[in-house]
Amino acid sequence: MIYLDNAATSFPKAPGVVEAMVDFLENVGANAGRASYGQAREASRIIYDTRKLLAELLGVLHEERICFTLNATQALNLAIKGLVKPGMTVLTSPLEHNSVMRPLRCLEEQNVKIRQFAFKELSVDWDDWSAKLDENPDLVIFTAASNVNGLVLPYRELAQNARQKGIPVILDAAQALGTLPINGDDYDIICFPGHKGLLGPMGTGGLYISPGIEIASLFQGGTGSRSSEELQPEVMPDKLESGTLNIPGIAGLNSALKFILHTGINKIRKHKQEITANLIYKLTEIPELILHSPLSVQQNAGVISLTSRRLGLSEFALHLDRAGIATRMGLHCAPSAHKTLDTFSDGGTIRLSPGYFTTREEIDQAVAVIKGLHE
Repeated sequence: MIYLDNAATSFPKAPGVVEAMVDFLENVGANAGRASYGQAREASRIIYDTRKLLAELLGVLHEERICFTLNATQALNLAIKGLVKPGMTVLTSPLEHNSVMRPLRCLEEQNVKIRQFAFKELSVDWDDWSAKLDENPDLVIFTAASNVNGLVLPYRELAQNARQKGIPVILDAAQALGTLPINGDDYDIICFPGHKGLLGPMGTGGLYISPGIEIASLFQGGTGSRSSEELQPEVMPDKLESGTLNIPGIAGLNSALKFILHTGINKIRKHKQEITANLIYKLTEIPELILHSPLSVQQNAGVISLTSRRLGLSEFALHLDRAGIATRMGLHCAPSAHKTLDTFSDGGTIRLSPGYFTTREEIDQAVAVIKGLHE
């Protein structure tokens, strides 16, 4: 199989991930924070160590402000619903995933107003952005990179603009963390999955909440701390981490983070840029294809969205699957993005997303198949 669906989840995982998870299940197995025997202490150590690694990756000092979740969707729901109150106005982009838009749409029932700043082709409409920002929204939330076409937003500049006006910023780093440089101090909240750019297992993710930002807990329950009290602890990270965490997954994420930090974001980004550039160049040589992604790898996080003048989406995807090429077809859980790209009425696009372990040979083989379908 040639795996080109890393925007959905990375595959293969980083070296050592599987072994770390198996080791935990076979040799540790205990819950964290619920007892003082050896295995329970080891479980707590793994969680603490993984927080430290995430803090190092984000360049932040307060690892206790990093809370684990099952995925980026849960992290975004915690951030949005824990911060947004009835009557507030939220400014967002038209490229957002449904893990941002659905919680926001749900909050419209509480008189929350949603505004979207505009794009001109594949660039932020800065005049519209400034005008919308001058309306003083209560919160700004946007993705660092589109999961549909890989477009890298000027996320640091957007955040600086908003925070200079005293407006808190939530960054959806689902397609960015592990590939693009992200400094945690530039944002009020960062939400991320562990299974995409971080090369860890599914069922992992989290959010970083900067000091001074407080959000309401959506879940209450056992935390292993202050057990004599029936009120949820306010101390972080316990406030947002009720119940048993996915410690086997966190053990795998721990191993993946060590691999990323040892390899270096710059090396990972460089390889993905080289692979993506090769893919774009070869695809643009096929006249029947329409690419809906930035052609410059500086503006692309490694996601290529395309349609065919000859083949319908379903037929295209079926041929690729039969050839052993794993891609994704459809709207990619981001209808607003497809409306912006004018691909919504066609049912979306074919998405190709290489990863750090994708080889040039695999790209060549995949393009040969696509070219053959259009001859």
